[in-house]
Amino acid sequence: MYNLDVETNIISMMMLLTLYISLRNQTNRHEFINRLFLYLLLFNMAILFFDSFQIVFDGNSTLLGGLISKVTTFIYYFLNPVIPLLWVLYIDFHIFKSKKRMMRAFYVSLPILIAHLSFLILSTTGSGYIYYIDSANNYSRGPMLLITVGITYGFVLAATFMVIIFRKKIRKDEVLPLLLFALPPAVAALIQLANQGLTIIWPSVTISLLIVYIYIQSKLTTTDYLTGLYNRREYDNRVITLNQHRNRSLKLSGIVVDIDNFKSINDNYGHNVGDQALVNMGNILKASVRKDDFVARLGGDEFSIMLMNQDEKILKDIVERIGINIQTFNASGEFPYQMNVSLGYDLYRFDQFESIEKFFIYLDHKMYQAKHFNKDK
Repeated sequence: MYNLDVETNIISMMMLLTLYISLRNQTNRHEFINRLFLYLLLFNMAILFFDSFQIVFDGNSTLLGGLISKVTTFIYYFLNPVIPLLWVLYIDFHIFKSKKRMMRAFYVSLPILIAHLSFLILSTTGSGYIYYIDSANNYSRGPMLLITVGITYGFVLAATFMVIIFRKKIRKDEVLPLLLFALPPAVAALIQLANQGLTIIWPSVTISLLIVYIYIQSKLTTTDYLTGLYNRREYDNRVITLNQHRNRSLKLSGIVVDIDNFKSINDNYGHNVGDQALVNMGNILKASVRKDDFVARLGGDEFSIMLMNQDEKILKDIVERIGINIQTFNASGEFPYQMNVSLGYDLYRFDQFESIEKFFIYLDHKMYQAKHFNKDK
């Protein structure tokens, strides 16, 4: 039986390692939400690794085998509540986008981890509260194993309730995948509790992480996490693709947008309010363009829009809608700041621009000219 369990763990580790390498090679891997997901992958690989050693060396009568069994069992149980706590922190940051709030959630949970660690240390002395390893190095569950189970699944339930309660703060297409995270390990736990020799909980968490990656994390390779618009990487890819197909028949127009006096919003109201201003601007731009138009956040407070047409009326209509939507936003008085922007926009002309990059550099210059004009005015 243990050979099958170890093989399952190895396959799960290989899948997680593939995801880890894929994310590590992405340009936006340093974004905090991606780092949290990488930690989830690493810790899940670690628990699968130690679980495999625990299985192989269970009952090993050698001195080295006994030592490996004791060490790996202790680390395995220590990691049990750590991974779901990381999931809670991931959900908290995914919803609120605040490191400060997320750290408060961690500090509130820390006494629970310390209490659990205390029971584990007592278990190694022979009391067998959580688990017990006898003189022949045979592992068995302890009478207080449900403490580990309760803490582990308590964190999972807490994350699930957070998704349900704050679902309006989450994109609609992300709510179900986040809720589904708890399903595979919940089913696996019921099966494993009924069958002591079976270990399928952490391979099932691999399935949960795959669900999150497919439906949420993979989107972060092309989208700006803060605003939900396309990110700089996808913008660069789009420019390269358009450049490869650049000819006289290419229909393209563009808009470059920059928020005026954005630094003053950060300085006067703090970076959290500044981040919200970027989100609001993203929403304004999305509401101003058509469904198939490409809108990206290039970085900071600069945005770019690509329209696959050369209709001057459509271009000017969108520019006008941006202005109207900004006026509506400012008139609402919902936020303590006023939003104003500088725009650079034009139609792409094959004879005038030798590349798509040069076209958007030209729009960037036009935007800065507009910014200087706005300041003078």
